[in-house]
Amino acid sequence: MEATALKRSVLEAARKKLEETSADLKERIKDLRSVTIGDDNAESASQTERTRGSDVELMNSLGEQVDHVQADIARLADIDPAVRLDIVQYGAVVHTEKHHFLIAASIEDFMVNDTHYLGVSTKAPLIQALTGLKKGEEVNFQDTTYTIKEVL
Repeated sequence: MEATALKRSVLEAARKKLEETSADLKERIKDLRSVTIGDDNAESASQTERTRGSDVELMNSLGEQVDHVQADIARLADIDPAVRLDIVQYGAVVHTEKHHFLIAASIEDFMVNDTHYLGVSTKAPLIQALTGLKKGEEVNFQDTTYTIKEVL
């Protein structure tokens, strides 16, 4: 697959994965809200005052996670797949012999054309070790050697 098309596919799959994560988080909030804030006369364990407070804290935490995921989705939209990068940096799709990365946001494993990708932030220690490297260069990180096969 041509480099721009591959990068576009990786960005699209990452966006979809983040949207799924956001939807899952919102569903958990909705479920918690219905149990916690729903019927005040309901007889359930989550209606005790202590548990209700914990549920509210959890809803707030999940809400913050949704905000973070939405911000990641917006950042992905700013990455131009037509821009081919020569070095490992933010916005790059990086292939090594061990893993394939999208350097933008922390995203669980996702697939593109039968290849596993992992979204990672620039703060990840491995990515910090790889940053600035070009195709063909390598780095030893935690007793594992990573060789850059391609940077898009």
